[in-house]
Amino acid sequence: MKKTVYINLNGYAFHIEEEAYQKLKDYLDKIERSFGNEEEAKEIVADMEARIAELFRGKHPSSDEVIALVNVEEVIKTMGEPHDIIDDDFQDDNESKISSTESAPGYRKRLYRDPENRVFGGVCSGLGAYFNIDPLVFRIIFLLSFILYGVSFLAYIIMWIVMPKAVTITQKLEMKGPADYEKWEKKLQKEYEGVSSRVKKSKVYKDFNSGWTTGSDVLGDVLRGIVKVIGIVIGLIFMIVALSGLISMVLTIIFGYTLFDFSDLGNYYSALPVYFLETSEITMGIIGLVLFIGIPLLTIFYWGFRMVFNFKTRVKYISLLGMILWGAGWILLFYTSAHVARNYANVEETYEKISLDRPSLAKTIYLKPNVNTNTPDLNEHLFDMNKLDVYASEDKIYVQGTPDILAQKGDELTLDIRKTARGRNAEDARGNAGGIEYFWIQKDSVIYIDPIFTIADGIKIRDQKARVVISIPDGYHLDIDEELKWAVTEHFE
Repeated sequence: MKKTVYINLNGYAFHIEEEAYQKLKDYLDKIERSFGNEEEAKEIVADMEARIAELFRGKHPSSDEVIALVNVEEVIKTMGEPHDIIDDDFQDDNESKISSTESAPGYRKRLYRDPENRVFGGVCSGLGAYFNIDPLVFRIIFLLSFILYGVSFLAYIIMWIVMPKAVTITQKLEMKGPADYEKWEKKLQKEYEGVSSRVKKSKVYKDFNSGWTTGSDVLGDVLRGIVKVIGIVIGLIFMIVALSGLISMVLTIIFGYTLFDFSDLGNYYSALPVYFLETSEITMGIIGLVLFIGIPLLTIFYWGFRMVFNFKTRVKYISLLGMILWGAGWILLFYTSAHVARNYANVEETYEKISLDRPSLAKTIYLKPNVNTNTPDLNEHLFDMNKLDVYASEDKIYVQGTPDILAQKGDELTLDIRKTARGRNAEDARGNAGGIEYFWIQKDSVIYIDPIFTIADGIKIRDQKARVVISIPDGYHLDIDEELKWAVTEHFE
């Protein structure tokens, strides 16, 4: 038969085995020795006793039931060992004072992830504890947002990263509130009434207790409240702007769609780079852009989160890591820009001179637009650059240019076509120039020419240009169709 004793714990009587009592006493003594401040240690041990009493009463409501060693060990496991309970704040004197103050009634609640009531990371349960709302409400909101818009997943991951997990007793008290809050409130109220009574009887209080003092106190409280509300509003704006930017960046990279489209580019952001950049350049550029833009947006979201929920993260070196990643984004963008600039380093030209057949009877050469040119319905002009126009039609992108067409006198009836382009080297530049497609056809006295040139599939945009010179011999007259006069420059002396 094991020896038992009766103990009083936070005003409640418990029947406990002697061995279990000794285990509990050693545990509380160890907690008390872990704190340097004697007053602080007594307060914390009292809090611990109150919580332990609640746990005992939950499983042993009758004082006649004997609490065994296994019950004590289970409670200790729930409460945590001393090294788990005492976090880093207690290693610093100033932080120790803050923690002591905040663990009393009137402390400011802080946002933590709740590991004891979690489904995934404890974000929803932490939000529920902070706002005193059932976590199920937040879980439903996140689930519906994910199903309807797919954006809540990113928000949940970010909050999972920035919200610390409530591990220590202090953190759990800050998250949920102390177990014996009402007792502390009554105790503080009683102490306050005693101090207030003594102060009101003093001569100093009577000399300085005026209406102006009372009014200034009220004004100070009002101003502090206004500043706090403004801070929360600014924090919410930071969070909304940063989250919108992050979502827009992800949608642009993955789907070629952005929330903020102030141009005529529509949903072609992901397709356009292929016409300018190599695959390796696109990869490096995207990574650099994500780091360069994403890190500041995450920083803004983090600061907004802190302003709204007033918490401190315990993730060490996070600022240093952010600066390193942002610097890496700078380096990747600079390297990609330099790599792209080399694609325009050399200029090369291809030249073709075609001798045309002189009409046997007519003395007039007719110049008309080429009716066989396969020109799609280019109803959406995206942008132009140096006589190159980029269009979109039926979810496909087309590039076409305007050639310089010159009609002049010459010894023979000829057609000179010069094509120029840039490239990484001479061979690459000649290949890009060869990718210019320009068509013409002669039928007796009629010459059909294209008023535009296009770029073949697979050829990158490299400042392509075309110049067409039509030479008309003496004795012949040139008749230019009305639809071509805008494109042809006549030079007859």
